[in-house]
Amino acid sequence: MSIAFRAVHHIRFSHCDPGGIVYFPNFFDFINATVEDWSDQVVEEPFESRLMQRRLAMPVVMGQCQFYRPCHIGDQLEMELAIARIGRSTIDFRITGRVGLEERLRARHVIAMVSLENYRAVPLPEALRAKVAPYVLGETALPRLATEGAVPPRLFLSRHALRFSHCDPAGIVYSPNTFDMINAAVEDWFGEELGLSFAELHINQRLGFPIVETHCEFLKPSRIGEHLTLQLAVTRLGRSSVVLRISGIVAGEERMRARHVIAMISLESLRAVPIPPELRARMAAFAVEVVDLAPPSEKSVTAGNA
Repeated sequence: MSIAFRAVHHIRFSHCDPGGIVYFPNFFDFINATVEDWSDQVVEEPFESRLMQRRLAMPVVMGQCQFYRPCHIGDQLEMELAIARIGRSTIDFRITGRVGLEERLRARHVIAMVSLENYRAVPLPEALRAKVAPYVLGETALPRLATEGAVPPRLFLSRHALRFSHCDPAGIVYSPNTFDMINAAVEDWFGEELGLSFAELHINQRLGFPIVETHCEFLKPSRIGEHLTLQLAVTRLGRSSVVLRISGIVAGEERMRARHVIAMISLESLRAVPIPPELRARMAAFAVEVVDLAPPSEKSVTAGNA
């Protein structure tokens, strides 16, 4: 990978959750900070402020991230940024996060230039395009998430008032705060529908469901004063993993959609463990697909079970 920029983020106490590992929305804050530092040092400083003076902004429109191993207090996370591709209005970054020589995450992060007058995409200025062009790898675009899928037996609804604290200087919800709301929806689903609070899960049972992979599209900005409803369904229930489909709705309009994969682990060993039968049964009430967990000798097909 052709590296355009490197940044180091020191993992602090405030970045970590009760499981003792970095709370995953903070990784997206690190990604945003890396992109912002790259913009200031490679394009022009202060890049974001100069854009806003021209009533422009570059919000996140799509992102995908795979998490390979947790980060802990005291780690130094080095983020390596490259430019995967450039479009008419978009810059698509490829970002790798390492601690020492070990890769901890790999992400694609797509931002788009929009007018703050109407929140519609506008072409990248030629001066910006010229500065970015030498770093472009020419990779393929991220695939769009499917707009439709199999209908789940049940949906879990989580409602969120969009507050002043959720929004950035452009007046729209800062993308890591959307991931925080997604995590809140998952936490409420556990407590209200699955009968297992995160406090009981993490503190007493020393188990967790960290994020393994996420892919999120931001279809239209959301703003202060609006009410976001997250619709959660299980598209696949595996041995240790759960694939969630989450759609964010404001006044009947879809603003974001995500494919969000979590997996059950022991917080002592940080290794995957099977989801207990009673918890699986409650999750299955929301699931489109449930993986057969019968012994291999009793299965006709075993490939792909997680």
